[in-house]
Amino acid sequence: MKNVSKVIAFSLISMLIAVIVDLTMFHQQHTPLLSGEVLWRILFIVILWVVVVALAATRMRFCGYVTILVMIYYAFADYGGLMAVSPRASAYGLAVEVLCVIGIIVSIVGIWYGIQQRLDYDRDKIKEKEAHETKRK
Repeated sequence: MKNVSKVIAFSLISMLIAVIVDLTMFHQQHTPLLSGEVLWRILFIVILWVVVVALAATRMRFCGYVTILVMIYYAFADYGGLMAVSPRASAYGLAVEVLCVIGIIVSIVGIWYGIQQRLDYDRDKIKEKEAHETKRK
């Protein structure tokens, strides 16, 4: 259960950073932040986080894979912000770059906990199977 809380915490941090980076990128492109394009993108990022949390809490079979894929998506969103920010030398650009790097690092840690989540699931199933076999004997 300890790993589940770590998955939820790191996915929350990664999701918030991805939302902030996306909002700053839309703002940089002079897209109204209340436009449908922006709201659907932010809603999609939040829905992905809700799916990760729901699967992690229920300990479904493929929760580790979903966590890994969503964290990769968040990392790519942060990487896109890192590459697209301009002007880079301004305080705004540097702040966005630092936020993007932090987001990528948090996403990598989230990928690690997604792998651990899958390993925990496998260990639990093996223990369950061994207990069932010893019970049969």
